[in-house]
Amino acid sequence: MPFKPKTVPWNRGKTGLEAGWTPERRLHQSRLQTEWMRANPDNGFARSGPEVWKFGPDPEVRQHRYRFLRARAQAKFWQQPWTILWEDYLDLLKTAPGEWSRRAEALNLTRIDTDEGWHIWNVQLMKRIDAMRRPTRMKKRIRPKGLGSKKKGITWRRGTRGDT
Repeated sequence: MPFKPKTVPWNRGKTGLEAGWTPERRLHQSRLQTEWMRANPDNGFARSGPEVWKFGPDPEVRQHRYRFLRARAQAKFWQQPWTILWEDYLDLLKTAPGEWSRRAEALNLTRIDTDEGWHIWNVQLMKRIDAMRRPTRMKKRIRPKGLGSKKKGITWRRGTRGDT
């Protein structure tokens, strides 16, 4: 541990000249960093760009990877089970090529039975407009169980947030 407990470093919250970064010091550190990067070209820190992306250089696959991670995080937030693997998600995408966005005609991943979790056997790709117009129980929008705002006692109104 570099500092004793409950002590504050001298440069905490300071930037620029306050923290001791004079133009000469900045230039010196920049040269040291450049030399180190040239001496260590195999280090991942010195490389960046599509050739070092975790899932290859294809920007579409990268977009789908982030879409997959966001969907999984959203399911976790709503305390819904998620068992779809990245490989299964990619296979599902290959079956139905199309645009992915929030437009009405774009594809979305939806659950067949909303009482069940996000499992590969319980999901399908649908146009967003069709998914939003699916029949609901007693003409009410199906709300996921979990951490919703109504459970917290919060009501949301357009433009403002009103706590009750």
